[in-house]
Amino acid sequence: MAKGTFPEDHPYFAGVLDMAGHRVVWDLLAGADLILAAGFDPVELISPWEIATPVLHLDTTPNTDQVYASAHELVGHVGAILGWLCAQWRGEPRWDGAEVAAHRARLRAAWLAGRAEGRLNPSDVVTIAREAAPPGTIMTTDVGSHKIMAGQVWQASSSRSVLIPNGLSAMGFGVPAAIAARLTRPDRPVVALVGDGGFAMAASEMRIASALGLPVTVVVFADNSLNRIELRQQLMGYPPTATRMDGMDLVALAEAMDCDGVRADSPAGLEKALAGLGARTRPLIVEARIDTAQYEAQF
Repeated sequence: MAKGTFPEDHPYFAGVLDMAGHRVVWDLLAGADLILAAGFDPVELISPWEIATPVLHLDTTPNTDQVYASAHELVGHVGAILGWLCAQWRGEPRWDGAEVAAHRARLRAAWLAGRAEGRLNPSDVVTIAREAAPPGTIMTTDVGSHKIMAGQVWQASSSRSVLIPNGLSAMGFGVPAAIAARLTRPDRPVVALVGDGGFAMAASEMRIASALGLPVTVVVFADNSLNRIELRQQLMGYPPTATRMDGMDLVALAEAMDCDGVRADSPAGLEKALAGLGARTRPLIVEARIDTAQYEAQF
């Protein structure tokens, strides 16, 4: 999604496609005069491309698959093409800053939909982690419903600060990606937002993080299920099959791998667990016991 390439605190940032609150973003695109698909790979899509807004394809390769139809394309260096277009453009913005701000307010209301008051919701986890993370923090995710929430809610201010597996979306990515990020950029805090299914596939990597003295923070969205798959089964009328997991004691697991471990089941508890995230000297595993009602409203 090129998340972070365009700073998300910019007045004209309008959201990430096909993440939480996705219908609001598609509505915006449907009302546009023209979409510039700059280096956009349709493998990123979750929803089918159904809007009729004209598209200008800008990429190093032609739009041969036509997942989104583009009658015209410019093939070459994407940055250079965008610079040329900006230099040539004469006109007025389709939306002013106030209209974009109103759109972002609608998007925020959309990804907040379905929250269970008094519980720890998925959007709470991402928001609290973002607020606890110092400037320059690198965030990684695993695959699942939490990824779709994190992809929208986590505010990225710079490029290469968010590592999300897309396309084939391999589970188990979040933890080793966080370790690799910290090895590569030891000067920057790293936090991984992962589901309990994906964490189970790579949990033993945390012993490596401990042995190497890498103070990565791993926040596990613990709901004892493969939620994304379970929701798809329900949508297709199937009973939940092979999606439930026995709960794991992640605090005990953390201690066994010479990491710090803490359990949180409320926003206040999670805020306390993540306090001082940027100053940690040991790996931390947070078992965030979430309520999944918000996922059902979102996806």
